Amino acid sequence: MPTQTLYRLAGWAGAISAAILLLNSARRGALIPDDLAFTHALAPLAEAFGLFLITGLYLADRQRSGTLGAVGYTLNFLGMAGLLGVEYILNLVFPELTKAQITSLVGGLTGVMFTASSIVFLAGAVVFGAALWRAGQAPRGAVAAYVLGATPVALRGVLPTATFPPGLLVMAVGVACLGITLIKRAPRLGLPAAGTVAPAGSARPAVRLP
Repeated sequence: MPTQTLYRLAGWAGAISAAILLLNSARRGALIPDDLAFTHALAPLAEAFGLFLITGLYLADRQRSGTLGAVGYTLNFLGMAGLLGVEYILNLVFPELTKAQITSLVGGLTGVMFTASSIVFLAGAVVFGAALWRAGQAPRGAVAAYVLGATPVALRGVLPTATFPPGLLVMAVGVACLGITLIKRAPRLGLPAAGTVAPAGSARPAVRLP
């Protein structure tokens, strides 16, 4: 599959993630019913598609972002993967349990892992956002929106509940802009680097000219 196609798919994954984040924001803000099985099933997919987006963003700017980008991407990936599990449990497991069972789980190892995932995600969002900002290829407003939105999302257990839906909304805007930008950049990202030439009629990597 051509490289530019992979970047384009990562960008579309970001757009889908943003749409689900908007849906989650509306649900958490009581704009739509919160008791629909369909919306609960969709909720964890925001993180699932988000993993593809941040991977595409990192690969697109890995040379410019350097070590900071690698560290930020790793933390952000691990944290987002952890939140994928958290959202799965919150939306598809907890609704089937009693309040006493939920309290018992949150008070034990499950609660510890929830907190750890949130901390890693927030650290990753901040560091990865700093790397994207420094690389200068992604819109800085979108990067700022992603990081700002990630803060109340990660700290949902600490900050007032009212901050969670707006956080999802701001994060959705940032994710959507980052995804659209990656889609637009995809054709250029698939081209050989300056000073290289790809062998005619070959799928082999480009060879750097002396």
